[in-house]
Amino acid sequence: MLVSHLTERVASLRVVGVAALGTAILAGGMVTTATPASAAGGKTVTLTVDGVSSSVTTTAPTVRDLLTEKAIDFDSSDIVSPGYATDIVNGMAVSWTPATLVYVREDGARTTHKVVGQTVRQVRRELELPSPSDATVARLDAYSYKNGVLYSPGGRKLASDQNVREESVAIVHKIRIAFPDDTVRIKRKVVKDRSKLVRSGGKRVYKDGRNGRKHVVYKKRFVDGDLASKRIVKSRVVKEPKRRVVRVGTGPNWIGLANCESGGNPNAVNPAGFYGLYQFSISTWRAVGGKGIPTDYGYWEQTKRAWKLFKSSGRSPWPVCGSRL
Repeated sequence: MLVSHLTERVASLRVVGVAALGTAILAGGMVTTATPASAAGGKTVTLTVDGVSSSVTTTAPTVRDLLTEKAIDFDSSDIVSPGYATDIVNGMAVSWTPATLVYVREDGARTTHKVVGQTVRQVRRELELPSPSDATVARLDAYSYKNGVLYSPGGRKLASDQNVREESVAIVHKIRIAFPDDTVRIKRKVVKDRSKLVRSGGKRVYKDGRNGRKHVVYKKRFVDGDLASKRIVKSRVVKEPKRRVVRVGTGPNWIGLANCESGGNPNAVNPAGFYGLYQFSISTWRAVGGKGIPTDYGYWEQTKRAWKLFKSSGRSPWPVCGSRL
């Protein structure tokens, strides 16, 4: 009976020893049995990295330690909420947005900046870039100013409400405004009309007209020394243009008739008492409404009277040359 009791006692001690050893192994982490985070002192937080959110478990004591634990390359210029020194508590939300790298070029030098603004308007204000509103302008007096303009990494100019991407470039341009003046030509207008006083298919200048002139003041805008725009801001006509009138012929062959009668000379005088291109007698000239004598007038008046005579009498007033009409 004594031997049997001792044997049971030893077996009992062995079982207790194995259980204790199992407890020690678990406590030492040698067995990969899952343990709840709360039991291990971990906290669950919502971490938003550059706009992307996820739920993470951490034992980090502060926000700074959490970002380091997640291998986030942060610096003091980034946007972090709450602050780096904030203690981590279970269920909190942490967000990190990296600052944007922007280059600024001015006077041939380039500097590097990190900005937290997202739009061009915000970044301009953050970098304190100069703008045209900084210039005080007197009317038509030359002036200069600087203007900071943001461009995408590919070189495209960005509008005020567009977002600024990584490695965008802000260029501070030198702007110069000048107001030179000049006298320029006003080109005469050309008017064409149809006339029986010109042979069919022909053309003849009735009024030569003239070009005018005007005094103008330009506004020229130079960007970094190069002319970027030019427009007229003031003008004054100093000589009015006069239109040129060209008559397109629909009438008889007056040139052929004149060449035959007078050799095409509006001042021709025949001792027999005939005058001008079409060798009018004074009586015939007066009969068709002419005043003075034909040689007092040029082509248009003489041809006007010849046309009136042709309408009433046909070719008969010119028995030799009338066939040329």
